[in-house]
Amino acid sequence: MKEAIFRLANFSSEEWDFYRSHIEEVQFKKKEFLTEIDQVESCTYFIIEGAVKYISFKEDKEICVDLGFKGNFVSSFASCLSQTPSSIGIQAVTKVTAMRLRYQPVLELLERSKNAERFHRRIAEGLYIRETKRTYSLISQSAEERYLNLITYQPDALRLIPVKDLASFLGIHPDSLSRIRNNIKA
Repeated sequence: MKEAIFRLANFSSEEWDFYRSHIEEVQFKKKEFLTEIDQVESCTYFIIEGAVKYISFKEDKEICVDLGFKGNFVSSFASCLSQTPSSIGIQAVTKVTAMRLRYQPVLELLERSKNAERFHRRIAEGLYIRETKRTYSLISQSAEERYLNLITYQPDALRLIPVKDLASFLGIHPDSLSRIRNNIKA
C-alpha cells in the first residue's frame, strides 16, 4: 500500500507516519459489507487481496454497478465527501484483506499538508475517471466490447466474480454473457 500511496504523493516522513498510524488492516468474509447502503461512508479501503462489488437496487433487483480488485482504492466516495447516506453498498465477493483509512483523521491532515491534498485529489480523480469510463462504455460499446475490456484490464474478474454479477456489471442478462463467452472461444 505504501508503494501505491507514494505513486500518488511524495509524503514527508512525518506525513507518512501520520497515515501509517491511522491505517489498519481489516478482513472481510465473502458476502460481508465494507459499506452498507444508507450508511454514511467514513473510510477508504485499499484492497490487498480479493474482490468487491458495488451494488445498488432497482425494483428490488440487485445491480452490480462496479467492481474493485487487488490494488484498487474503494469507497462510497460521494457519501464520504458529502457525509450523506450512501446510495451504494460495497460487498466482498471473495474473502478480502484491505487497508482501511478513516476519513475523519484525514481531514485534519488535509488542512495542513499539500501532499495530503494531492494524494486525496488523485484518489478522487482516479475514482472519477473509472466511473466516467464505465458510464461511457455502457452507452457507447457493445456488450461484447465491454466484456473484452473487462477481461483485458481485469483478468481476475473471470476467476473471482460470479457470472450473475459479471453480467449485471456488463449490463446484460447472464444468458447473453454465456453466448458472448462461447462466441469468443469459438
